[in-house]
Amino acid sequence: MKNILGVVLVLLIAGTMSARADDHQNYLVGRAMTDVTGPAFGVQMWGFGREDQLTQGLHIRQRARAFIISEPDPEAGKRIAFVSVDIGSIEHNMVLEVLDRLATKFGPLYTLDNVVLSATHTHAGAGGYWHTRAELGLAGAFYPEHFNYIVDGIVRAVERAHADLAPASILINKGDVEGAGANRSLIAYEQNPAEERARYNSPLDTQMTLLRFEREGGAVGLLNWFATHPTSMTYDNHLISGDHKGYASLTFETQEGVTYRSAEDFVAAFAQSTPGDVTPNLNLNNTGPGTDDFESTAIIGTRQMDVARNLFEAASETLAGSIRYRQVYVDMSHYQVEEAFTGEKPQTTCPSAYGYSFAGGSTEDGGGHFLFREGMTEQRFYLDFLIGWLTGAPDWTPEVKACQEPKAILFETGTGTPPLQSQIRSVSIIQIGQLAILAMPAEITTMSARRLKASLKAVLGDQAQHIVIAGYANGYAGYVTTPEEYSIQQYEGGHTLHGKWTLPAYQQVVTRLAEQMVSGGPQMEPVAYDDWRGRSTARPLHDGAPDLLTDGASFGDRLPMAETVFAPGSKVTVSLLSGNPSAGYGSIANFLTVERKNGSEWEHVAGDEAWSTKIHWRSERADGELRAEVTWQSAPDTPPGLYRIRHQGVATGAEGQSSPFEAVTEPFELRLPQGAAP
Repeated sequence: MKNILGVVLVLLIAGTMSARADDHQNYLVGRAMTDVTGPAFGVQMWGFGREDQLTQGLHIRQRARAFIISEPDPEAGKRIAFVSVDIGSIEHNMVLEVLDRLATKFGPLYTLDNVVLSATHTHAGAGGYWHTRAELGLAGAFYPEHFNYIVDGIVRAVERAHADLAPASILINKGDVEGAGANRSLIAYEQNPAEERARYNSPLDTQMTLLRFEREGGAVGLLNWFATHPTSMTYDNHLISGDHKGYASLTFETQEGVTYRSAEDFVAAFAQSTPGDVTPNLNLNNTGPGTDDFESTAIIGTRQMDVARNLFEAASETLAGSIRYRQVYVDMSHYQVEEAFTGEKPQTTCPSAYGYSFAGGSTEDGGGHFLFREGMTEQRFYLDFLIGWLTGAPDWTPEVKACQEPKAILFETGTGTPPLQSQIRSVSIIQIGQLAILAMPAEITTMSARRLKASLKAVLGDQAQHIVIAGYANGYAGYVTTPEEYSIQQYEGGHTLHGKWTLPAYQQVVTRLAEQMVSGGPQMEPVAYDDWRGRSTARPLHDGAPDLLTDGASFGDRLPMAETVFAPGSKVTVSLLSGNPSAGYGSIANFLTVERKNGSEWEHVAGDEAWSTKIHWRSERADGELRAEVTWQSAPDTPPGLYRIRHQGVATGAEGQSSPFEAVTEPFELRLPQGAAP
């Protein structure tokens, strides 16, 4: 009897899975991923604004993960492209360049209306891809090679996803991720009305929304949104990493059999949402929950991945319905906000300006300059003088100061001809069946996100049973706080660039845009974007300086290993003489490979994409000689045997010419301790 029941149960499950895959294949879905890893040595890292935080190596690679979703008719049906990119921010000039390159191949198929590029917001990547108008130590210099490498990666991902389009069903599921974030600005959150806060059981959004993409042969990918800052890798880190979202994607994909060495069968994007006031540093002092950055990254990533796995396996609700979308540019320097959104008389947003409290930093995620602190609302003459003298930034103007009250202005970036920052912001709404995606170019706090979702829901009603906000999308415009949060000028308020009425302005924009999408009415009043491509001062990633070596040495020479026999589960460290990898940026697909001897052949075990490996370039000599230190953390169940590590590098000669080289370490052995069970 038990056997009969078991067979019936298996048949029922198989039938359910088959129906899930076949009966609702009402979309075409394509997915792909490509490499967008930044320069691994000597470039200021993005996010913390520290000129002393330069890249020195690589932990895990950065990826662009693209999904294209189309209505069934590939000729007449509407489609959208969503790309989650493992970088700190999406600069809008990057969006324009991606669309221009896609247009040369696809014509008008992919445009501002239906393409969303969203950054995961990792702070552990190289900067230098913003089209800077003035170098204020925030984004670093502008390196065209880095900008173009990211753009190329995104374009290739979209092209491959386009070629991968095939009938599929899309299943949606939602669940809470516990212990992956904490509100780092509770004092600001508590300024919101008590009755509003009482409607929610947490000062942060713990919900993950996940899409499972299913074809006839099985699942081919997932895309989820969850809000927590990727700052587990702190400002003390110098290795490139996708932080906890990169870890979660890497681990999920590896579990699905992805090797990153050929055309991949599965893409798992852990996209970013609205973590403006949410930190993964659970100790609220730039640490935790692990004992170091790497352990914390793995813990926070695992907590997201575990929930994603459960949602992925249990997903049963199928998206069904048409695809529609709308996009608009808004000039946020003087946007008129109606009283229906301000709650009082009409108001106006401001030209962008950073506050003193921005320089004070978020103490929970590392703090800022010692002269500043959160909550500063009074201008200090000596600070204004010092800022102007050190940065050359223009003095604040009385008009902007009055508009930005109570912000004590660090420096203005929205005035002048041209301003130091674009004031034009892109907002998009995409609807796929009963799911609505609001793409915003900002870091949005928890309560701000709730109000934005409510504004969109008020228009879409039951047409949108699920709403997600994709943050850091199609541009970067600092933070968005509620007017109440803005009033006390914590870090997030100091980085709310367009003043107190920024959120109500965006609520108005979202409302009008959604109304026009529903009605099919004409586009909102057009605003032209101030394209800055080709106008920024460009710098080369590498100045052509030769890599130095001790007399008689050669690039790739291995330094003696202290040990050559290790137990499985041990960390293996080797050092080789190397060159500055930024000289050959983009030319090396893998800086390192761990190999195991199998008969007369050496087989691949792990590459530089793996969590178990790190490569760190160090200059330990006064003459600047670089050493590539490679570490591999073997697992306790790693098979015993003979291993070696291969290093691919690039060296610059005396005449400035760069050439690749390859080095192989001496073999080392993983050996079970005497008496241990095999």
